[in-house]
Amino acid sequence: MPQLPWPLRDAWLSRLVVRGQRGDREAFRDLYRALYGPVSRYLRRRVPSPADAEELVGQVFFRLLESLDRIDPRKGTVLVYALSMARNALVDEARSRAGRVPEEAAAAVPDTKAGPLERLMGEEDVARVRSELARLPAETRELLMLRFGDGLRFAEIAQVMGLSEAAVRQRTSRAVRELRARWDAGPARGELANDG
Repeated sequence: MPQLPWPLRDAWLSRLVVRGQRGDREAFRDLYRALYGPVSRYLRRRVPSPADAEELVGQVFFRLLESLDRIDPRKGTVLVYALSMARNALVDEARSRAGRVPEEAAAAVPDTKAGPLERLMGEEDVARVRSELARLPAETRELLMLRFGDGLRFAEIAQVMGLSEAAVRQRTSRAVRELRARWDAGPARGELANDG
């Protein structure tokens, strides 16, 4: 997807959907290319196996193609629609595997191995961040991942999670304050490994 500011990105994706609905096969190819990165990153952060994540990516785009005629870009952004489909695919996959939806199915802690976070904070800090995130309710972790991991705006998160934008803003602010307070009150760097 070209690096466009979100209003232009949303308008461009909407035009691709409309062209695709009119039978333009190249428009769907462009839509696939534009959405592949965000959908793939979303699923890879939440699915431990790269092969399983890629299979889910394929399912999302198959569903997207099947539902192309029902997408109304005026009711929400195309990116949010695709990420909502990815979230639903995660839940469906968890249900098919266990017969129930585990709490972590749609809100796992992101894997940061070899990422910029690990290089900047060090392994101890990464472990501490994961530990603090794991203490949060699953819905709060998902909200933070959508905001800071997937880079969605509050309005987009509200659409994905079925909440009001005000609720998303309030919950995000509360979670960040809580994490900051825990971090400030927690062990200093290097002490985490000694706690036993």
